[in-house]
Amino acid sequence: CLHTHCRANEEIAQVRTKAKAESAALHAGLRKEQMKVESLERALQQKNQEIEELTKICDELIAKLGKT
Repeated sequence: CLHTHCRANEEIAQVRTKAKAESAALHAGLRKEQMKVESLERALQQKNQEIEELTKICDELIAKLGKT
C-alpha cells in the first residue's frame, strides 16, 4: 500500500512538472504572438500616416491643377 502511495505521488509530481513546462511554453508562444501584433500595429500606424501625407500631396496637386 505504501509503495502504491509513493508511486502515485511520483506520477502526480511528473504530471505537475509536465503541466508547468507546457504552461511555460504556451506563455512564451503567447508573448511572441503579442510582440508580432505590436509590431504589426506599429507598421499599420506608419502606413496610415504615409497615406495621410500622400493624400495631402495629391489634394495640393489637384488644387494647383484646378487653378490653371
